[in-house]
Amino acid sequence: MVGTATALLAQSDTYRTLNPVSFTELRFNQVRPGYSRVLFEFRMPSSNSKINLELGSIGQLKSLPNLDSLFSVSLLAIKQIIDSTPKDIYARRIDVRPVDNKVEIRMVSHESNQNTLVYQNGNLNNLKLDKDTLRIIFYPQDEQLQYQKYYPAFLSIHVNHLTDLFNFESNSIAPCIALLKKSFNEEFLQKSNANKSYSAVFDMNEQKMIFPSTKMIQKKGVRAYSGFQNNESTILPAIYGSMQFVRGSFVPSFAAGLSYIISENKRYDHRVFLMWEPYFFFSNNNNQFKTDRNDFISFRKVDFDKPEKGGWSFVQNFSVGYLVGRRGNWFEPNTFKFSLPGIRNHTLQIEPEFYFNNFFRNFSPTLRLSLFFE
Repeated sequence: MVGTATALLAQSDTYRTLNPVSFTELRFNQVRPGYSRVLFEFRMPSSNSKINLELGSIGQLKSLPNLDSLFSVSLLAIKQIIDSTPKDIYARRIDVRPVDNKVEIRMVSHESNQNTLVYQNGNLNNLKLDKDTLRIIFYPQDEQLQYQKYYPAFLSIHVNHLTDLFNFESNSIAPCIALLKKSFNEEFLQKSNANKSYSAVFDMNEQKMIFPSTKMIQKKGVRAYSGFQNNESTILPAIYGSMQFVRGSFVPSFAAGLSYIISENKRYDHRVFLMWEPYFFFSNNNNQFKTDRNDFISFRKVDFDKPEKGGWSFVQNFSVGYLVGRRGNWFEPNTFKFSLPGIRNHTLQIEPEFYFNNFFRNFSPTLRLSLFFE
């Protein structure tokens, strides 16, 4: 029970076993593309290229370094790599970390394009849909926000082929930042919440913001900018079914109620459930079949990853319930139950659960299998 508050060493090792992440990924790919709290996209329709700026918080806009200079240093570092890379169907991403007077580089190739084809003029050829990307990792530093100097930010340049990176002028990024700061000015930053997510899309040919629109800004104000990364709370109906071994019997149960979803960013959801849970006990006395229903009112909290991890993974889960309807002698009066963190595979969840009354008298454990209908 003590270990449920924070992840202990054994829990961390188990988490890595179920969801292995290499140190290379942690160094070059945390946060993953598109999963930062703040995301700005600058489209260049004339060249079919775009620039993405991803920040750890909206406050980092005040302390951006010279991004054109970072871009130039990165291009110089990867020139030999690009010169030796053929133009083919594979989409490639080069991750660059200019730190401590050196540039660390990692290249990733995506072979999904070999399965995309185009038929034209009697010929069948491979079709490249994904763009090549240069992703530069940097650390904005603000003297007033010292804790944020360890939060990475990312500048991504998306092009048809890596060689197109050299078609950018030496000051291509400065106009993007200037256009960005017209909308996200000092007045906006003072009203904004550093813990919330923000996003916007700009058209550099027309020199204007195309998402959110002027109408959305007038209607929603500051909240209009968080369209891509929903951070608003929602109340939704919730249903799930379970099976557990309780007091010597396999017992099915059903739960119905409400869930309060706190969606902070694109990485995870916090969900709080208030549920009515009837347990169904079946018995046969002298060919007289009987069903005893015992009702619990339960409070549950679960943290959901976004997107959900494939396979089984550790899930932060805790619940506590109280027996409000008692039939038969399966439970004692004033019975409580609680569950601890378990493992989850999409909507299927396994968790340990415990029942007791009168300060842990008649304490009995079980393993609960639940299917969430979402």
